[in-house]
Amino acid sequence: MASNEEEVVMTPSKKGKVTHIKIERKKKMNLNPEDVVHVAGGQHQGLVINRPDAQDEDLGKPQLQLGFLCFLVDLKTEEHYVESRKLKFWYKEGCDYYNQVTTAYEFFKELVRPENFPRDYVGFIKKCMKQMQSPRYLLARKVDLEVEHLDAADAPMSPGIENMNGEGFNKRDDRPIEEIIREKLLTLLESAYPNVLSVEDLVRITGADAAMVQLQLQELLDRQLISSMENGEVQMIKNMPVIASNLQPTIAIITYQYCEKMAVDAMMENKTTYVRYKTEGESNVYTTGFIGEHKVVTTKLSALGNFRAAQISSGNTTTRLLGTFQAIEHVFLVGCAGSVPHFTDFYKHGRLGDVVISASDQSDKGYIYYYCDKITQDKNGETQYQLKTWAPRDLELQKLAEKVKEKLQVDPSFAPWEQYIAEGQDLLASQEQDYTRPPRSSDRLYMGIGEGQVIEVQHPENPTGVPTDTQRPVIRFGVFGAGRPVKQEMLRHDFASRYGIQAFDAEFDQVMESITGNRKDSFMIVRGLADYIDGTKNKEWQPYAALAAAAVTKALIMSLHNPQLDDY
Repeated sequence: MASNEEEVVMTPSKKGKVTHIKIERKKKMNLNPEDVVHVAGGQHQGLVINRPDAQDEDLGKPQLQLGFLCFLVDLKTEEHYVESRKLKFWYKEGCDYYNQVTTAYEFFKELVRPENFPRDYVGFIKKCMKQMQSPRYLLARKVDLEVEHLDAADAPMSPGIENMNGEGFNKRDDRPIEEIIREKLLTLLESAYPNVLSVEDLVRITGADAAMVQLQLQELLDRQLISSMENGEVQMIKNMPVIASNLQPTIAIITYQYCEKMAVDAMMENKTTYVRYKTEGESNVYTTGFIGEHKVVTTKLSALGNFRAAQISSGNTTTRLLGTFQAIEHVFLVGCAGSVPHFTDFYKHGRLGDVVISASDQSDKGYIYYYCDKITQDKNGETQYQLKTWAPRDLELQKLAEKVKEKLQVDPSFAPWEQYIAEGQDLLASQEQDYTRPPRSSDRLYMGIGEGQVIEVQHPENPTGVPTDTQRPVIRFGVFGAGRPVKQEMLRHDFASRYGIQAFDAEFDQVMESITGNRKDSFMIVRGLADYIDGTKNKEWQPYAALAAAAVTKALIMSLHNPQLDDY
């Protein structure tokens, strides 16, 4: 009987710069005693180490592979270096794709858990072996850990702290200080728009020399990227012009970032923009125009002030929008979001540039948005999320999204938004921001493992082996989430897993409260994926992601029935 027991056998080998650590379950009766150099006992009983030249069974091509880069720090020398590590999986006969993905993901997630991530090479191998003993991974027959220490010339640039939500190394910015300050000023002014920032505000926020700020503001003025206010005043529109009832906007589109509003406005025809500036208090900007047969109004929320104050301001702006344009029937929140990565599941993994359309979850309430207000621990020590949730009562937009989903299932080439993206890029070509699609190589995926160390994870490969079109956004459907308590990476992943969240955004709970509080029962979120956090961190992808979301929104609106035309 003992001969039928399984041992976890590790066989090391090296080919050039690459080390392979093969870990496989084998029955005792199949072990070659001449290959064995160590049999563990005690708490590590059941682990066997073979000599490096031992022959292991060739199982052919791995059924699933998960690759990642470790950005590490030598605590003695403080040297930064990069290791490429790949986990290749072979499974027991009959294991389907779902169980392959689930097993690999759980194995990987446990392996890189921040609180006990192995800090050295030997510890990492030992942890792999111990996990193979766990009943949780019995479907995995063999794992090959492939390790390669990358030379400085081959190693990719570290992710940069802005891409890691507080984890990782700082990126070096070798640009002239003038260019850096100029970019900061433009970003601040765009974020605050339509509110006004004084020179004193800009000096305080940037921490730059006042003369430098003045000089770079003049450069932006000369390039007509910003406008100044004479004596601090701009002509105010106290009241919106009277609009005939049959020309009142019936659709409102709310954006947050400047590039998002520019992208949405590029989808409209016969546009008119009204800006109500205030030297004190909040200003408002409205653009009205047509998308197909529908009269639409767009606005931009201000990001001015501390974060929570900005959120409250966003709710007030939404209330003023819906109070000013009282014929609104449908509300869209359009812009950028952060993808929830699925490190091993190709079909669930949202890549940068993809677009997520809000779709009701599987609960009987049909929620499309989960906001985490607070995290508590129950008496068993389990994490509990205190939630705010929203679901549209009018499902007309949801039915539209279902029709799009069905068309894509029948005809994957269905993509009317591609034309709108191209037209938008032509219209926005003169803008400072670049709305073309960034190179696929810039879509890099990271995971923090604590103590400033991160790993870069390879995107999951298509299991069918069919090459994917890397220049077109994939349209996805799912639930959105947000909440300051789930900003920490592991909590965010747990929160997303528990509620089936597809993407995170920058906390629009106050906007959702205002929409439902103003009795708007039909609303939808359409967001392009710009990073893997909340859509506000990766400036390179934001313009294209915003444009893709705006184009998909236009496609939805173009197929929406306009009851105002029924009388004609």
